[in-house]
Amino acid sequence: MLTRRGWALAAVTLAGFVMAAWFSARSLNAVVGPVAVAVVAGYVQVKRAGQPELRTESAEYGFAGETVPVSLSFDSSTPLAATVRLDADDGLAVADSEVETTVADETLSFDVTLRERGFQSVGPVEVVAEDVLGVWSETYSYPVSREVVVFPEIHRLRDASDLAALRREFGLGGRDRFDQLREYERGDPLRDVHWKSSAKRADDELVVMEFEAEEERQQVELLAEAEGGRMDDVAEAAASILTYLLDAGLAVGLTVPGGRVEPGTGPDHRTELLTLLARTHPGTVSDSRRERADVLVESSADDEEVRVTVGDRTVAFSQLSGESRDAETGRESPGRSSADADDRTAFADGGSNVSGGERR
Repeated sequence: MLTRRGWALAAVTLAGFVMAAWFSARSLNAVVGPVAVAVVAGYVQVKRAGQPELRTESAEYGFAGETVPVSLSFDSSTPLAATVRLDADDGLAVADSEVETTVADETLSFDVTLRERGFQSVGPVEVVAEDVLGVWSETYSYPVSREVVVFPEIHRLRDASDLAALRREFGLGGRDRFDQLREYERGDPLRDVHWKSSAKRADDELVVMEFEAEEERQQVELLAEAEGGRMDDVAEAAASILTYLLDAGLAVGLTVPGGRVEPGTGPDHRTELLTLLARTHPGTVSDSRRERADVLVESSADDEEVRVTVGDRTVAFSQLSGESRDAETGRESPGRSSADADDRTAFADGGSNVSGGERR
C-alpha cells in the first residue's frame, strides 16, 4: 500500500494532470514523469523483495525480574528499510518493542523483562517494509510464539536462628552425616580421625569417622499452597527453600495444588521443581499429602506473611530470608546482597548434583 509520502506523490501526479490539461503536455512531462517513475520503481522493489524469512530465538526459562534477550534473524534477498514490532504477553515487558531498522541477513535483538511468574509467550512479530524512497509499504505478519517459563524469584536465606532450626531438623551441616567408626586406611584425611576412640585402642591403631554416602541422604517433602492472590509470594518462598535444600544435598519432593514432583536431585530435577512452581495456581492440597509434608509453605487470603512450618515450629518466611515488610505497602522490602546473583548462577550451573536416597 502507499505510504503517506506515496499519497503525497499521488496528489502531485494528479495536480500534474490538471496542469497539463490547462497548460501543455510539458507540464505533465516535467512533473508527472519523475513521480510516476518513483512510484513504479518503489512498487517493483517491494514486490520483488518479497517476505523475508524469520527465525526467532529466546531463553526457555528465567527468573521473575530478570531480563532476557529475544533474537530475530531475518533472511532477505534484498535489504529493506522496515519497522519491526515484537508483541508479548502481559506478564512480559519488551523494551523498545518497535524498532526501525534495515531488514537484511542480520540479527535483531530485543530485551524482554520477565515480570510475572508463569508460562509466558513472546510473539507475534510484524514487519512493515518500505522501498528505498518510502513510497510503498508492505506489512508482513509472523504468527510466531516462543514460550518462556518464568520461575519464581529466589530469595537468599539467611543463616539466622530460625534457619538453624531447619538445619537441625534435616541434619544439615555442610558434610554427610556420621555413620560409623572404622580402622584408618592410607589416604584417609586426618580431620576424620576420631582421636578419643583411637587413644583407647591397645594396638595404637587409629580409627576414623565414616559418613553416610551421598546416595543415602535424607529426602524432604515440601508442600506449597495458597489462597487468592497469595500464590506468587508462596511460590517465591517455596522456590527459595527448595533451592536451599537442594544445595545442601537433600533429595526434595514438591506437592502443590494440582501437581507433584517426586523427590530427587540434580539440575534437571531442580528445573522440574521450579517449572511446577511456575505453573501452579491458588488452591489447597489434601490432608493426607499435608500430613506427609516435612516443610509446609502456605498463606491465606488475609495473611500478610507467608508461613513456613517445619514439624511443630512455624516462622514467617521474611524471617528466613532476612527481609522486612514496608509499613505502608505491606510488601517485602529486599534485604538482599550481591550474593543473590550467585544463587541464580548456581542454578545455571546446575547447583548440587547429589543423588537422593530413601528417607531414614
